Amino acid sequence: MTPDSTPDDFPFIVPFIVPGRCTGDLPRLAHATSDGIHLQDRRAEHRPLKPVVVTRSMERNSRNPGDLVQALLIRTVVHGWTPAVKDWPTPTPAERDSVVDHAAKAFMLCRSERWREAVSTALVGSWCDPLWQTGQLPHSALGALRAEARSVHRQLVPVWRRRTRAGRVLSLDADLGGLSLHDLVAADVDLLAHTQGGVFADERLNAVLRGLDPAERTVVFAYAESEGTTWTEAATYAGAVEPKSFGERVRRKVKRLVAEQRRRAEQRHPGPPMS
Repeated sequence: MTPDSTPDDFPFIVPFIVPGRCTGDLPRLAHATSDGIHLQDRRAEHRPLKPVVVTRSMERNSRNPGDLVQALLIRTVVHGWTPAVKDWPTPTPAERDSVVDHAAKAFMLCRSERWREAVSTALVGSWCDPLWQTGQLPHSALGALRAEARSVHRQLVPVWRRRTRAGRVLSLDADLGGLSLHDLVAADVDLLAHTQGGVFADERLNAVLRGLDPAERTVVFAYAESEGTTWTEAATYAGAVEPKSFGERVRRKVKRLVAEQRRRAEQRHPGPPMS
């Protein structure tokens, strides 16, 4: 592939080019096998490959490489490392964000600002060190990368949004898409504790949750805890088979249940008569 090639012209055949480990390193030739990636002895001094073009081809080309190869290439783009190759471009921040979101999607992780930071941090970690130390990178390295991304994400989650042994602690300001937990509970309560039995301190919220099945409640908790920026992503995090339709169904159902709770509350405590 030449610098003037377009993403659709790139078939990504073996052997492929792996950008160097650090800034200034020359690219290396590698090949993928059933047990992972192997570096070849030859360097790729005379076969420059633009990292931004590579990552765009991964999104468009149906013959794209495996996730392990994608992770290696995205790692270089994310951190802006420049190999010792003439005219190698430096990706823009927008391009880096785009490929990180693509990585999160490929790795079956949610996409949000917090997840983007977690995936970026994990990519610069030690998950691919064996490739440079031994010349081989097993498929298990991808699992290590996913685990590290999840670990970093947990560290980035505010304490009041983390799970506890008893269940969850949610802020009253937790967003549920146009409504909040504050709409359902007493104004003088600072935190809402979710006990192991799934019971909250306020009966109004319990009434809403009782109207949901376990899978639907899992999506609500995922959305409230910012595990996804949309109901579709929350449903994906919850393991829904068809996250788009399931997430939309949960959103509509929660909205309907909350409206019913508000209607009943207004009947019990009607406002002052109009003068």
